[in-house]
Amino acid sequence: MCSMATLSLFSILVLMSPPQPIVVVLELMPLPTSARRTLLLVAAINVVSSVVFEKWGSGVVARIVGRLSLLRKGRRRVRDGKAYKAVEGGMR
Repeated sequence: MCSMATLSLFSILVLMSPPQPIVVVLELMPLPTSARRTLLLVAAINVVSSVVFEKWGSGVVARIVGRLSLLRKGRRRVRDGKAYKAVEGGMR
């Protein structure tokens, strides 16, 4: 968590007011202040949406996939009372 916080602070520093040595090394282009604010807002929205998905969305997706896999298991092919899987290419 400490490394994520450090990386976030470094990214904010480089976005909002990068020091001259970093500008030279990274070959950054000058951006208007409004563009910097927009990028910062979009990044903040991305972080919040990622945290929300990790907290609640992943459980919902896991339940949906679980239910779909249960539905798929119900469709087994049966011939002469024996279940089998279809083999691509039709081994005959």
